[in-house]
Amino acid sequence: MNTQGERMNESGQTIFFALAGVSPGIPQLEWVIGELRERLAGRGVALEPAAPGPSGGREATHLRIALYPDEEAGRAASLCSVNLPATPESFAIFRVPNEDADRLHVCGSDIRGLVYALAELADRVRCGTALADAFAFAAPLVECPTAKVRSISKCFVSEIEDLPWFRDRQGWEEYLTMLATHRFNRFTLTLGMQYNYPYGNEFMSDVYLHLAYPFLVAVPGHDVSISNLSDEERRLNLDSLRFIAREADRRGLDFQLALWTQNYDFDDCPDARHRITGLGAHNIAPYCRDALALLLEEVPQISGLTLRVHVECGIPEGDYGFWRTYFEAVKGAGRTIRLDLHAKGIDSEMIDVALETGMPVGISPKYTSEHLGLPYHQMSIRALELPADEASPSEPHVGRDMTTLYSGRNAEEHARKWKFSEGSRKFMRYSHGDLLREGRPYGIMYRIWPGTTRILLWGDPALAGGYGRNAGFCGAQGIELCEPLSFKGRMGTGVAGSRTGYREKYRIHRHDWQKFEYTYRVWGRSLFDPQADPEAFHRFLRSKFGEAAGACGAALANASRILPLITLAHTPTASNNSYWPELYENMSLVHPAPRLPYGYELPVNARFGTVGSCDPQFFMAPDEFAACLYEGRTADRIAPLTWANRLEQFALAASRDMVRVDAKPENAELFLFAVDVAILSAIGRFFADKVRAAVFWEYYLLSGERDAAERALGHYCKARDAWAQGAQASREVYESDITYGPHSWLRGRWDDRLPAIEQDIADMEALVAAVRNREPSAPAALDIERISGWSYSQVFGCRHTPPDGFVHGAPLEMSATLCGGSRRQVSLHYRHVDQSQRWCRAAMTWRDGAYRAVVPADYTSASFPLMYYFELHDGDASAFHPGLGEAVTATPYFVLEGTAK
Repeated sequence: MNTQGERMNESGQTIFFALAGVSPGIPQLEWVIGELRERLAGRGVALEPAAPGPSGGREATHLRIALYPDEEAGRAASLCSVNLPATPESFAIFRVPNEDADRLHVCGSDIRGLVYALAELADRVRCGTALADAFAFAAPLVECPTAKVRSISKCFVSEIEDLPWFRDRQGWEEYLTMLATHRFNRFTLTLGMQYNYPYGNEFMSDVYLHLAYPFLVAVPGHDVSISNLSDEERRLNLDSLRFIAREADRRGLDFQLALWTQNYDFDDCPDARHRITGLGAHNIAPYCRDALALLLEEVPQISGLTLRVHVECGIPEGDYGFWRTYFEAVKGAGRTIRLDLHAKGIDSEMIDVALETGMPVGISPKYTSEHLGLPYHQMSIRALELPADEASPSEPHVGRDMTTLYSGRNAEEHARKWKFSEGSRKFMRYSHGDLLREGRPYGIMYRIWPGTTRILLWGDPALAGGYGRNAGFCGAQGIELCEPLSFKGRMGTGVAGSRTGYREKYRIHRHDWQKFEYTYRVWGRSLFDPQADPEAFHRFLRSKFGEAAGACGAALANASRILPLITLAHTPTASNNSYWPELYENMSLVHPAPRLPYGYELPVNARFGTVGSCDPQFFMAPDEFAACLYEGRTADRIAPLTWANRLEQFALAASRDMVRVDAKPENAELFLFAVDVAILSAIGRFFADKVRAAVFWEYYLLSGERDAAERALGHYCKARDAWAQGAQASREVYESDITYGPHSWLRGRWDDRLPAIEQDIADMEALVAAVRNREPSAPAALDIERISGWSYSQVFGCRHTPPDGFVHGAPLEMSATLCGGSRRQVSLHYRHVDQSQRWCRAAMTWRDGAYRAVVPADYTSASFPLMYYFELHDGDASAFHPGLGEAVTATPYFVLEGTAK
């Protein structure tokens, strides 16, 4: 076997490997060597251990697998200038030129690093067109992780849809192998997320594993029973859990069990298929404690627990007694159990209760509401979530109330149970809140919720790499991603068949997750290394689509930027139960929104054009922008037309790439790929033109100019046409009712959204027809042309070197120099990394060759990092530095860590 691995083309060859610095018999190493052996066997090549001795008495060692520090690995690495990283989970694969062309060095900083290195070889064998490609390391491959935690959450929410995969052992083996291959290091099995609200929930029917304990264990000393569940079925469930945990551990994955529900109204859910009896306020805490203790004993691979600790778990907020009792099971487990507490509604006393266990404690805030937004951590939260003394009283909101949250009886009684998440700590609902204080005694992991992308393919290495770069934001440990298809069949809407939503003729995958193999590949590798080797993505697409791989990868990358941008910039509600931009329920441009699905979180009489962003510090609503134009003010945030233009660019680029691909139904996988890209592109064009329509309509409402109203109508019709094209593409391959919940906005198909769009256009037509026809005023005509020709990027070039940090309690001067141009008006925006606070703004002055401003000492004294960005005031619209960038993958601010004075 020469340097390029040419002899690997010989069927019947044997590759010999030797272990160095590591003992045989380690389960994770045995598994991954077995995985590589199986892949090679499929190519007619054997993998065998070399016999002892310098040459093994037969053929030289081809693979030298070393756990470093190892003297021979270090010597070999130095000969080819390879730096073996000591960071946990790192690895290097390389050859030594002119020394032993047949030998490939495979080195890891620890067992998990070796698993990733050998799994990389196995993946190359699987995807390579020629076996030689898998072992042809002309340049060394050296990788170390950026995100310490790279977790996938798999949610069980439907007895009908999820029980089959829960008990599918072959499916688990393949799925967990895929996760380990793409460098995820934690797998979270999530139970108890079928329903949000535990009290009087009218939709409670499918409660399988909702309160998980009685479905898994019979707890001695507790007379708790469950209907329609035999002892044999309970045993089968526990055996499945044991198997999943063992197989995850065998692949080097930490196994995390998420238990989101501890209680609900067992006596007030008449439609429940399984009725639990024997539990009440008198015994719920000791029962849950003893059940958890039994689970931890029965499944020793459980290394961590994820817990929802606000009222939606069934325990009133502020009931610390329950949690102290519950955590006795953790303290008595006899091993380390990580505690991961969901951030919503959490307070310092709850954190202290967890810390009392002596176990590692982490808090997991939502990354961007209950959705997938852009990779940066949002600058701000909506006024609806701000503390009462921070929120603006200028606009009355319908707001969340108990008629929204709770549909059962005794609303006032249950309202008291929401004292933090709907009260003093409501700023924790959808972001990191005030958790990022320096010197904190707990870890942070961000969770990406499944409100945006559920059905359609997703795969953009650039956007995923942005998430990888931001995974450690302010010292966080990493990210957990709720996987594709999460919440399918939720709230009792499960249907038999494929979870993908495909019609029967297009159900080409044995396991539903196989549709998203590329999605997992992009996420896992990009969280591990934001600059992941592009070949790792290309080789998979080549193995699927051959010569069309390049066009397919480029098209999906552009299409994958569409929904995250929409979600962040236009957020009628942060809840995934109401807002699903992927299968969007139309919101009227002309009529006030009804309470559901959007109105309950919006100002009174809200319409599409009044909807802002879940990051209102950085994005403007259409009505705000129209008012700036009408009143002659500069738009001091990202204008809706700016991001609408980006949407259109992404959509058109994706469509252009797919034109080069001959996607016919006869090639089902390529055809399905093309359909998803077509739908995503249609969604992008729909929102781009609907946003433009909203700007024109809001301007018409201010000015009364008929031309603005007519242009609004024209863009709305273009938006309708785009949606219709996506809907037509979906009819061929998707079932008519794709269910993610019982409400109309959580189920259906793209074509059933068209009637509402058509009706809103008809209503707008009638309103436009009634407008008096007159020539627009000169200022209005100019504004209308500005809207039509909007081309601002709202990013400006700037020379600025961020300080290495700052000293708490000392003033901090910031300076920046514009790239060319005359002197302008420049502002510094800054804030503690604390979402409960408002941003500060300071005018910068020109001095000593730069624009300068000072963050005062009393502001830097707080024990939070600082975040900041620059604004250039320039005509119609401000520009920003560092800005989002053309690909919307950048972080539009800088962050500084502080040190003690």
